[in-house]
Amino acid sequence: MLAMNARQYNEQTMKGLFRKIYPVIAEQAIARTGIRSGLCLDLGGGPGMLGIWIAMSSRMFVVVVDPLVECIELACDNIVEHRVADRVTVEVGRAEALPFPDGAVDLVVSRGSIYFWEDQRQGLREIFRVLRPGGWAYVGGGFGNKELRDEILAEKADDDEWNEARRERGSKHPPGHFRALLAELAIEGEVESGDQGMWIVFRKPETRA
Repeated sequence: MLAMNARQYNEQTMKGLFRKIYPVIAEQAIARTGIRSGLCLDLGGGPGMLGIWIAMSSRMFVVVVDPLVECIELACDNIVEHRVADRVTVEVGRAEALPFPDGAVDLVVSRGSIYFWEDQRQGLREIFRVLRPGGWAYVGGGFGNKELRDEILAEKADDDEWNEARRERGSKHPPGHFRALLAELAIEGEVESGDQGMWIVFRKPETRA
């Protein structure tokens, strides 16, 4: 979150500058995976806006998972504000040790958090573990589409700290880095990179009879 605290990030970024991207990414995740019901985790969801839009765009129940208690408290406020408390809850947790049983989750979404996980390999392993057979992951980062990306980059053009951090994340974590992690973990999936951003997309195979 750079120089911002969680409350500033929630108000100025997630509900401010980035407010348009979450419904777009939610629809993209649902369309790409075909999952419209069941249980979804918004992993590293911070104040929970992607998870909230997943719930608003589908029939899914959503758990917003984040390691920071302050972010979870803000997610609770946002859930109430968007009137989705009947289908969106929160849980303090880390990608590397998800507090869910094996095969319990239909969809895992995550925007922007993978760059900050202490152990990306373990985080992806945990996602695969908690997915049900046939469940999907849609994990990565981006701004939804070219128009929204260009709008945000123009707004942030003079923010040298933000732009440097963004360039550094991209340099350290190119698509090939994540393809290599999937190969190491023997997870069959794709790393898609384009105007929508960079997204790791995979489906846990169905259990053989």
